[in-house]
Amino acid sequence: MTDSSQWMLLLRTLLSLGAVIGFIYALAWFVKKYLRPEMWGSTTGSDIKILQTFAIDPKKKMMIIEVRGQNLLIGTTENSISLLCSLGSEKEGKSS
Repeated sequence: MTDSSQWMLLLRTLLSLGAVIGFIYALAWFVKKYLRPEMWGSTTGSDIKILQTFAIDPKKKMMIIEVRGQNLLIGTTENSISLLCSLGSEKEGKSS
């Protein structure tokens, strides 16, 4: 092999590696932007909807969710989910 063909092989290999890394980065960006777990509950026809989220720490959140018309305040951590209080039904909040 000549020196120029070795350089071309090296260049082609590096460009291929860059393309693969770029594809992985673009895929990770797409998943982070469009496939967040918070969005899964907001589809139509679902009994559970996430109404609001408040981050306390990176791994601790308070969330207001609606389950079959009932609003609940829950706390989530890395290992557990706890019901903090019931906020009443959606109809009760509108009539007040």
